[in-house]
Amino acid sequence: MIRLKGSSIVWIVVYVFVVSVPLVGGAINLEHGRGFWLNFSIALGFLSLAMLGAQFVIAARMQFVSGPLGMDTVLAFHKAMAYPATVFALMHPLMLLVMDAKYVQLLNVVTSPLRAKLAVLSAIALVALVLLSIYRQRLHISYKVWQLSHWLLALTVLVAAMGHVLLVNYYLKDPWQRVTWQVLTVLFVGLGLWVRVVKPLLRYRQRWHVAQITPHADGTASLELELVNKASYGAKGFQFKAGQFAWITTKNSPFSFSYNPFSISSSALVTDRIGFTIKGHEGFSAEVAHLQVGNILYVDGPYGGFHLDEEQSAPLVLIGAGVGVTPLVSMLETLADQQSARPCHLWLASKNEDSIVCQAQIQRLQKRLSLAVTHVFSSPLQAMSKPGMRLDAAFILHNLPPQAQAASYFICGPAAMMEMAAQSLLHAGIDSQSIHHERFGIV
Repeated sequence: MIRLKGSSIVWIVVYVFVVSVPLVGGAINLEHGRGFWLNFSIALGFLSLAMLGAQFVIAARMQFVSGPLGMDTVLAFHKAMAYPATVFALMHPLMLLVMDAKYVQLLNVVTSPLRAKLAVLSAIALVALVLLSIYRQRLHISYKVWQLSHWLLALTVLVAAMGHVLLVNYYLKDPWQRVTWQVLTVLFVGLGLWVRVVKPLLRYRQRWHVAQITPHADGTASLELELVNKASYGAKGFQFKAGQFAWITTKNSPFSFSYNPFSISSSALVTDRIGFTIKGHEGFSAEVAHLQVGNILYVDGPYGGFHLDEEQSAPLVLIGAGVGVTPLVSMLETLADQQSARPCHLWLASKNEDSIVCQAQIQRLQKRLSLAVTHVFSSPLQAMSKPGMRLDAAFILHNLPPQAQAASYFICGPAAMMEMAAQSLLHAGIDSQSIHHERFGIV
């Protein structure tokens, strides 16, 4: 389910404008004698180059982009735009090869001119980048290796493609056009360097250390981090909104490529100590249980448009499944610290009684808040429990609170569950602006 807010529409318009500028510039010097299809293939090349360059902006984790839209939306858009950009980029040389056999000889990288070598390099790097992203899990490529290869391949694609354009010099005969593309290249590559070089340098003084780590029987571990230098984020400390997430790494260097995104599960009112509840499966997640108190970690964040709203009186309905409950717990912890009297409902789907994520935390919160918790077990262990249930449309419609239309709804868990819950709420007449969700597995 996609809901386009005003800020989303603005950014889409900005994106379309940026990627269309090369086509406008190229049309100024359009040579009709070369034929429609040749000009069309070149236009596709310019369009794909602009789109690939814009990918650096989208993936640069810039707050002014992710703040209004939400990081899950930004990265989903980044992934979606990669496909048309790749198709346009490959159609450009394929159309040339079909139109004239003389272009085939340019594929011989031994004898071809540099401009052709760069084009081949860019195309190969682009195909490799896309295939590794699609088949990463099937090929059992670690997240860390994929991150490094993804960035290096993307940089290769953009630099090689830009070099090809400048050496061909078609549509770039005027000085202003060449300067424009050179500036865009510096901008796009600079954003990549900002993410991988400048930001890590800034994070070095904002180090965190492991203050406490608690393994749980459900396969998760609670990780509490404390700032080494409490003044490193300024007088207000580490500011985030309840429900947001951050990228963290266990490595001793802020330049590590092994950053992984996790939702913060602690109160947003505590600014020098943050908590995460992480389920081990691969990479950093599996390493959490082996951390020791005092280990240094680096945090990049906060991010995400999924966070507690400003309304302090309307009922709050939180719908979660498994580890998806962590940002919801952060919202509840924040409300508890605010001594809020806001009516809260938590519907949590788990396999059984022993697999409830953040169970102890939720039990403590029930004593501090007006919080009604409903557990849904697909395979309950206790005979007194109801037979296997599902958090489905029937459950949602049956459990809507009396003031359902005035409530705010936050959903986090597997994509299929979130889509089902959102659609069920819409069918029940809930305003779409009152329904919020956070997608896991976005990278």
